[in-house]
Amino acid sequence: MLVFFIITLLNGSCSDAFVDDFDFKFCGKCANSGQWTVDSLDFNPCFPSQAQCLEWAKKNGYSDSGCVLCN
Repeated sequence: MLVFFIITLLNGSCSDAFVDDFDFKFCGKCANSGQWTVDSLDFNPCFPSQAQCLEWAKKNGYSDSGCVLCN
């Protein structure tokens, strides 16, 4: 009975909602700027629009990465 309680408690604490609360994005120098940057750990430039960011990413080898808005 005790094992069942522990397993139930652990399964309940690892829900997707808990994981969704974490917002992992790396903005680097673009942090809090309201601009867009490529979502990678490299120090990429900031862009005023998502379209410009995606265009730069495609031209510079980051086509598999998306862009994030750095608020």
